[in-house]
Amino acid sequence: MNIIRKLLLYKHLSWTQLTGFFIAGLAGSGIVLFGVQAWADVHPFFSPDDGFIRKDYIVITKKITTIGLIDKQATLFSPNEQEQLRAQPFADRVGAFTASRFRVSAGIEAGGTGFATDMFFESVADEFVDVKSDRWTFSAGDDEIPIVIPRNYLNLYNFGFARSRDLPRISESVIEMLHLTVRVAGNGKNDTYKGKIIGFSNRLNTILVPETFMTWANNYYGNSAAGNPARLIVETRNPADKEIARYFQERGYEAENDKLNDGSVVWFLNLLTTFVVGIGLLICALALYLLTISIYLVIQKNSEKLMTLSLLGYRAREIAAPYQALVVIVNAVVAALALGGTLVARSFYIPFLTRIWPEFAPGNIFPALLCGISLFLLVCLLNIVAVRVRVRKINTRSF
Repeated sequence: MNIIRKLLLYKHLSWTQLTGFFIAGLAGSGIVLFGVQAWADVHPFFSPDDGFIRKDYIVITKKITTIGLIDKQATLFSPNEQEQLRAQPFADRVGAFTASRFRVSAGIEAGGTGFATDMFFESVADEFVDVKSDRWTFSAGDDEIPIVIPRNYLNLYNFGFARSRDLPRISESVIEMLHLTVRVAGNGKNDTYKGKIIGFSNRLNTILVPETFMTWANNYYGNSAAGNPARLIVETRNPADKEIARYFQERGYEAENDKLNDGSVVWFLNLLTTFVVGIGLLICALALYLLTISIYLVIQKNSEKLMTLSLLGYRAREIAAPYQALVVIVNAVVAALALGGTLVARSFYIPFLTRIWPEFAPGNIFPALLCGISLFLLVCLLNIVAVRVRVRKINTRSF
């Protein structure tokens, strides 16, 4: 076998063409492996259950028009409109915000001083609340009301109000330690409760209380009849769906916090990942073609020697073995370097993801490893089959 290898390869192999394949193959494989591994690492960001960008929830309201200033019902969602929205294919779930129908004020006292202000409460079904706590409950007779506030309220204080008045910044942990004095009045009743902030919402821009409290309090303190909701929350798989924008526009609905654009970002990242991996596969295909052509040229140059070896009794499998071994060795080196490069690149972006998402837990390298092995086996198989077919054709011509 060593004699055949020296006879067929060493003096006739084009190192320029082999280097060209090596570089192209390494670039293509590296792009594919990096794309696959990067997507596997950032995939939790888009996970519906525990990602940084969770299931997509769109809070919608009706546009305020001149008619809405006169007729308040024009800004509310009727039962029929809610049912029509639930029937849409893009709406997985639809929830309604319930507003408080009583007066609410809250105050804080510390060191003998304090302040109080009028405020409002809203509630929504628990499955739409992005703060999970075993304290998120209320029963009639409880003297404490759990409260969730938007995280941007705290940011407005820390980076706006506090900075302009040279006041101390307040962390989330400090806020959660405070006890509010909540006064609720209505329907001839006036009671005081303890308010406890148990979390901060990134999704809902309102002051939330449990739905159980709101239902009970509206019946007990409510000074007006229950009405239609002014805001709805819609859970959807793809907020970038053009059908959502069309539906909202036709009915004069508005999405809060520009969630439709957030969905566009997710869609764009999916498209970008597909594009990058596609480019990598294209480069791999071109590299495979280059290697095949290079070996074909070497085989063609050695066609007379191949015929002679065939006449001497060597089988096509033995004659093709040196070329096939070359294919396996070169592709193995390419795959190993591509995987190594992916791991090096991963060591740079993992710390970045950890900084912007403290709960981020890096996965393993199994996706890149599996992809690298699959790509290696596929390229080797195609090259081995191509070499075997070419050698057999030359062997056939020798008889």
